[in-house]
Amino acid sequence: MQKYHGDFLPRAELERLGVECGGEDILIHVSAVLVYAEKIRIGNHVRIDPFCVLSAGGGITLGQHVHLAAHCTLIGGGGISVGDFAGVSHGAKLLSASDDFSGRYLSGPTVFDDFRGVTQAPIHVGRHAVIGAGSVLLPGVTLGDGAIVGALSLAREDVPPWTIWGGIPARQIGERRKDLLEFEKAQRERSANARTPTG
Repeated sequence: MQKYHGDFLPRAELERLGVECGGEDILIHVSAVLVYAEKIRIGNHVRIDPFCVLSAGGGITLGQHVHLAAHCTLIGGGGISVGDFAGVSHGAKLLSASDDFSGRYLSGPTVFDDFRGVTQAPIHVGRHAVIGAGSVLLPGVTLGDGAIVGALSLAREDVPPWTIWGGIPARQIGERRKDLLEFEKAQRERSANARTPTG
């Protein structure tokens, strides 16, 4: 099978850019844009697909077994952390910094800071949380462990653990099972055994 632009950045290149790499299994597509790369920390078993943008002004931390699907945007002016086994689906946006568009201020990075009304607050995505395709998280939002924000939703308040939210604005529409925690345990055990010498 032939591939076209299917390459990932080598670890040496990530380290040259200043990315803190916490493992060997890190796949970041060559088309990803890493702004303030020296403020990005990435755990093991992480994949960042084509055309993602990570702007880490306030820092971005990705745990282990994290996947960012194609066309995701993480604006980390207020800081972003994504927990182990979490997923960010195609085209989702995590915006930890946002201009005030009410008309009281100018907006955009080309004007003086004292003419802007920027809100910055950290976004926390818990373990096993999932952000659906095309969804948006605003500054200050925390997704609890196992929480889901459905596709094309707008999360502007915290999402409690193991709940499913959807809509604009997002509201609770269900609860999520926790069976996957047993698979996490088995995944970790199998990974540990795979690295154990056999004699």
